Amino acid sequence: MRFSEIIGNDALKGSLVRMVRGGRLGHAILLTEENGGGAFAFALALAQFVNCRQPSDEDSCDVCGSCHKYRKLIHPDLHFVFPVSTAASLSESEKKAPISDYFLPAFRELALENPYFTEQMLYDAIGIENKSGLISVAEARRIFEKLSLRAAEGTWKTMIIFLPEKMNLDAANKLLKLLEEPPQGTLFLLISHNPERLLPTIRSRCQTIALKPLDRAERRLVEGTAPDNAEYREIAKSILEAGLGKQIAGLFPQWEMLADFGREKQREWCLYMENYIRKIYLVAQGLDSLADIVPGEEATLRDFAARIRPAFYEKAFVALDGAISAVGSNVNPKLTFCDLCNRLLLAI
Repeated sequence: MRFSEIIGNDALKGSLVRMVRGGRLGHAILLTEENGGGAFAFALALAQFVNCRQPSDEDSCDVCGSCHKYRKLIHPDLHFVFPVSTAASLSESEKKAPISDYFLPAFRELALENPYFTEQMLYDAIGIENKSGLISVAEARRIFEKLSLRAAEGTWKTMIIFLPEKMNLDAANKLLKLLEEPPQGTLFLLISHNPERLLPTIRSRCQTIALKPLDRAERRLVEGTAPDNAEYREIAKSILEAGLGKQIAGLFPQWEMLADFGREKQREWCLYMENYIRKIYLVAQGLDSLADIVPGEEATLRDFAARIRPAFYEKAFVALDGAISAVGSNVNPKLTFCDLCNRLLLAI
């Protein structure tokens, strides 16, 4: 991937190039972002640039042999680590200690199709939809093995770690040793959504670069590469319709479906629901231009805006924030989403 292809954070592109050309690029970069904010795309572009054989003053050439392999994510000096769990596709021996290598074909397919993927998109792609991923000590040992070898073709060996905050303590301590004494010619690119969950000693050994959130126009471009949120939207609409009709029985299938989601998917749906309610509120206030309405949903939003009473919105956001907190605290999901749906019904 080239810097010129990345959506958003234009100033950062030039800054990274100048860091490389000025010899100011550290051995470990911590890129922080909102979920799906483009940090993975920046990591790919930077990895491709540092090993490009004919770079321009602003970007990689995209025509040399190295760039072609980076473009397909198959360069022998490009390595990926991401949270994983057991999956039906694994053999019995692999299930004992799953690592990223077992899921690389699915990961590459996802990253090539949409480099702005979210955590939940990753879990869906590798087949652990209803589980939370983890970076284990077995993964950390594999990182050691890979980076102990000399670079096969390029100047740099690049290790991209997606969501390092998902490391358990043993894995984090092993990574810390690598960051303290990095093998020669190694570049670590860490992509984090919650950097405060990393060991302070790991953060202190990285150059931290915070990506700015995408603006509305940039978000629309990114969403044009992402799958439609039809499942989330249908659950949201069903809950609102059942609430407006005071049909408590109509909420049962919805909260049961939400309870069966994995924790990350539950959190993602709550955030989606907050945004959906925000759109309805903006339409109700005559601020359609701020609502980021996607094709096909305007009529539904206008219908809800006409029927929902003003007092609902604040109560709904409080209820959804409470559900997000409960999901993060491992509260029983059936209790969490039964309570949420009841609160939305009473508020509407």
